[in-house]
Amino acid sequence: MDWIGEEMGSVSNMPHETREVTLKESVVIESEGKKLTFNIVDTPGITTKIDYEEFLKFKSMSKKKSKERAKEATKGVIDSIKWLDNMDAVVVVLDATTNPYSQVNITIIGNLAARDIPVLIVANKVDLKKANFKKVTNAFPQYPVIGLSAKKGKGVEGFYKEIFKLVK
Repeated sequence: MDWIGEEMGSVSNMPHETREVTLKESVVIESEGKKLTFNIVDTPGITTKIDYEEFLKFKSMSKKKSKERAKEATKGVIDSIKWLDNMDAVVVVLDATTNPYSQVNITIIGNLAARDIPVLIVANKVDLKKANFKKVTNAFPQYPVIGLSAKKGKGVEGFYKEIFKLVK
């Protein structure tokens, strides 16, 4: 769900569920008497490896369909990278239950730093026992990091405060 309670895209256990860039314009958030209007560009996750065989693990997907999905996912990653040229600020959402030092995360953050784009890192899933917020903050000390549970809505007000700081 996005900020106004509408679905931006579907979610599932299958990798690369989001394969196309989605744009939502004129989203408004208010926090502590301040108001911010912005556009959300929800992109497919940037990855360094997309293998059609990943999809074959799901019984419902044929080899032909798996190859199509891999091709769509690859195009989505390329489109995501192209969109970086049009960003005023970026919120990078990382799973706090996994290792933040992955090649993909370092590549994304490096890309944003090279473009001098302001970044806020969201350590998502902090409500889970496996979450390690400190590891995320240690991985990228040059950026503000906020803990959040998107599923439970925990940390949203702190997230809003950081967004306002990010865009000044």
